[in-house]
Amino acid sequence: MRLLLSIRLSFVLAACLVLTACETNPPAKSAQDDAAPIVAFLDADKFDHQLSASLSAPMAEITVPFYDKVSPNNMPERMKVWVNQVEKSGGKIQMSEPPSSSGVTSKNPFLIFSVINAIRTLVTLEQKSEKEKVFASAKGHDVKILLAYNAQNEVVIDKIVFAKKGTTN
Repeated sequence: MRLLLSIRLSFVLAACLVLTACETNPPAKSAQDDAAPIVAFLDADKFDHQLSASLSAPMAEITVPFYDKVSPNNMPERMKVWVNQVEKSGGKIQMSEPPSSSGVTSKNPFLIFSVINAIRTLVTLEQKSEKEKVFASAKGHDVKILLAYNAQNEVVIDKIVFAKKGTTN
């Protein structure tokens, strides 16, 4: 009887060891898995997470192209928040005007001031701790807003480039 009890106990102990060695949760997906040098703008939370992952990765530049070209004065609120975070953390914001078809580039200081003013007057948003962590990845970056002409010859945002501080041209 003792031998049978001893065998059962050994079997239960071996089964417990085998079960504890099994992995029940899949490995957590790292933020580096979502990192990419190009993150197309989409007005959704997924964009925030992808851009945050890319900004946290060891990349010199992250380019954000726009599917729908918008006027610099009508920059989407989600993008304004990111640009504002860069400015709040001490980053620089640069504007790159599109080349003129005549070869002469006219300087319109009101365009640049209106974009910067729109960014600075952004309404303060209530941010949850998760959002703060996401936007914290903007620290240590500069922003370059590249403008272009659309089919109607209007100035629009072509793309926005986030660059690690000191790497912008």
